[in-house]
Amino acid sequence: MAEMEVVLLGTSSAVPTARRGLSSVALIRDGESFLFDCGEGTQMKLIKAAFPRRKFHHIFITHLHGDHIFGLGGLISTLNLGEREIPLTIHGPVGIARFVRFLVSFPRPARLGFELHFNEWEPDFEGVVLESEDWLVRAAPLKHTLHATGFRFEERDLPGRFDASKADGLGVPFGPERGRLQRGESVMLADGRVIAPEELVGPARRGRSFAYCTDTAPCAGAMALARAADLLVHEATYGDDLQEMARARLHSTIREAATIARNAGVRQFVATHFSTRYDGPLLEELRVQGESVFPGMLMARDLLRIELPPVP
Repeated sequence: MAEMEVVLLGTSSAVPTARRGLSSVALIRDGESFLFDCGEGTQMKLIKAAFPRRKFHHIFITHLHGDHIFGLGGLISTLNLGEREIPLTIHGPVGIARFVRFLVSFPRPARLGFELHFNEWEPDFEGVVLESEDWLVRAAPLKHTLHATGFRFEERDLPGRFDASKADGLGVPFGPERGRLQRGESVMLADGRVIAPEELVGPARRGRSFAYCTDTAPCAGAMALARAADLLVHEATYGDDLQEMARARLHSTIREAATIARNAGVRQFVATHFSTRYDGPLLEELRVQGESVFPGMLMARDLLRIELPPVP
């Protein structure tokens, strides 16, 4: 199974701090890279994380608040100065293309050495935004003060494990017969016996999944994206002390985010997007509130790397 890792690049809400940058998360799978949000200072975090910038083809934007998009101009400029030639696609809500085109045309149109594409959607869009033979990216609407989208990156299921020892015992020769069995086809041996794939191939193995939900109040979209995810990164802007502010601004408290993680049955939960009010000792109070709901949860910090191991 391919290697898969998530890197938290920026974990502060609205305003950066001395220790925390603004929202951005990177995912690396089998050498291919994806970026989710691009707040101010993202490219500096990419450098510190040794992120393979030249290899990523897609950026996914949750919404158009500045702390999630103001890093795009600098990043695109750096990619162009680095003589990038690989096309780049930015996925996000309607308006992201107009914003980026303004950035690359001010004060005069830039001569990009690579193709820049956009995939925009209307409010309340839900469905697959990108897919390959091995994985897909789903989107679902979140609940915020303007249109916001959450994402789920998931691998397609893998074939079951092939029992080579049993195949040897049944006399299945090395060659195309074994490949056909692994693809779910029956084969006939030279002596006339028919071997069904169920005799040698175990059940399909579930692919890994990563869900990213910010900015949002608790909602059905976040729950759907998080369902049984191997890793959920969910905003936890406030603590119990500012629950009313969370409601007014359509954010989540850490207890609410942890409740979504628990109810969705996620395997690992990381709280992120903390208000600057908690940048210090008060952050420990947030952790205690979250752990009371989801024991073993992680508090995000910039450059935290999380490996998603193969599913048994």
